[in-house]
Amino acid sequence: MRSGVAGLGLALTIATAVHAYSGDGYAVCKLDPNGDNFLALRTGPGSSNRMIMKLGPGDVVESRGDVQNGWLAVAVQQTGGRTVLRDQPNGYVYTGYLCRL
Repeated sequence: MRSGVAGLGLALTIATAVHAYSGDGYAVCKLDPNGDNFLALRTGPGSSNRMIMKLGPGDVVESRGDVQNGWLAVAVQQTGGRTVLRDQPNGYVYTGYLCRL
């Protein structure tokens, strides 16, 4: 039992340390509900890069770098109401459709 509690404490410490180095949080916003109503997560910084997934209004991402010509490397934190919590960058989104949390 003691080793289980110690292991849990270590896991929480590691999880906290990883989260401490996270970037800024953003929610997908300003989408046109009469248009596509999604923000494309792309493989690179630009609309010519392949789309990885569609992010909807209110989905949450965390920055993983600096803005490059209006595009930001992000890790998806929450999409479609489910928590994802990825540490590595998943792709790039256009910053015009992000609101800081």
